[in-house]
This record gives sequence, structure tokens and C-alpha cells, in this order.
Amino acid sequence: MLSNNQIDKLGHDLRSGQISVEHLKRLELFRSEFAEAYNFVEEMLVHKMKLRITGRPSKSTVAIVEKLKRETVRLSQIQDIAGCRVLVQDLGMQDSLLQTLELMLGQPDIDDKRELPTNGYRAVHVIARHRGRPVEIQVRTAMQHAWAEISEKLADTFGQSIKYGSGDDRTIEFLASLSKLTAELEYLRHRKFTVMKGSGGYSARLAARGKLTRLEESCIKEIGRLFAKARVKVG
Repeated sequence: MLSNNQIDKLGHDLRSGQISVEHLKRLELFRSEFAEAYNFVEEMLVHKMKLRITGRPSKSTVAIVEKLKRETVRLSQIQDIAGCRVLVQDLGMQDSLLQTLELMLGQPDIDDKRELPTNGYRAVHVIARHRGRPVEIQVRTAMQHAWAEISEKLADTFGQSIKYGSGDDRTIEFLASLSKLTAELEYLRHRKFTVMKGSGGYSARLAARGKLTRLEESCIKEIGRLFAKARVKVG
């Protein structure tokens, strides 16, 4: 295995544009070191937990170089060289899966982007480690994934930079608004599901559920208006 000093020296060279055959050989060696860690995580998620995942044993060379140029992180600090994604239906299932992963992985690092999204992107990233190498497990709800898919489609049209908060202002504004509204809608649906299990009289809980339903309907209408407004601007 390459030492952290060797890895960071390689990352510094790649960031500065030095991409020789020797640099590419070292980067390929570094990328190959994540295969065992990825296989460990895949075995746990797929065979032990019976989850469906999509993933990759290592980031592409181009993606690594682009990330080094876009961010100040050192190459040895990048936590998503290897990664996979798990989709769940809603916030309740997301919380439940996170608790299970914490137990099975022994207090892994968790980056919860639900309350503080990155340029509108919401999910929870769990960092599993095996033999010193991290593997990022993205846990997304259906709505969080839908937003991410829309973001990718728009990035194909308006430039990849919009995913990182720069580029076409209208597109960035649309994605930010959509992220906020879908997060609100998810929360309202989660509250509707849990309110009837809470304390208090049945009538009070029923009234609370009715209020949440009205707020949910209002949120859905607002999302519809947002898409209608975006279509008018595009047209």
C-alpha cells in the first residue's frame, strides 16, 4: 500500500496538472487498494442485510482529478473513492437503516445532509472502513434520489458546475427551491405516519393528522407551481 505521504504527493501533482504515465500508474495502484474494502461492504449490505445497492469499487481517474481541482481536500482524505448507494422509501426507513448500519459498522462516520444540504443535495452518507480504506454508503430516500436525478439531468444541459453551486442562476435557484419543498413534503408525510402513534387523545391526534394533510396538499401544489414556472422560463 502507498503511504499517506506518497498518496498526498500524488494528489498534489495531479491537482497541479502533472499527469504523466508514472502518475497514472500510481493512481491506479491507489484505486486498486479500495477493492477489498468495497467487497467487504457489498457482502454486508447485499448478503447479510439483503439490500439492493448500486455502486463502484473506485472513482474514475477523471473524477478523482476533477475533485482534487474543485476542492482543497488531500487525496488521502477523499472518502468516496469507493462507494455505493442504498435507496429506501421514506425518512422512517432511512433512520431505521442508519441505526442498523451504526450497530453493524461500530460507530462509523456519518455525514447527515438532510438538515444542512450541500447545494440542495440531501442524503445521509455513512463512511465504512475496512483495513484502513473508507467506503461511502449513500442512503437516500425516494424523494432525495428523485431530486438528485433531476439535478443530474439539468447538469447535463446547463453544465456540471450547477451541482456545486455555480453556473446558471435560474437552474440553481430552481434546484434549491425544489430541495426545500421536497424536504418539507417528506417531513410532513413522516409526521402524518407517526402522529397517530403518539400520545394524547384520539381526537387530538386525528385533528393533527388532518392539519398535516392540508399542509401536505399545499406543499404539493407549491411544487407544481415551481415546475410550471420553470417551464415558462425555459420556453
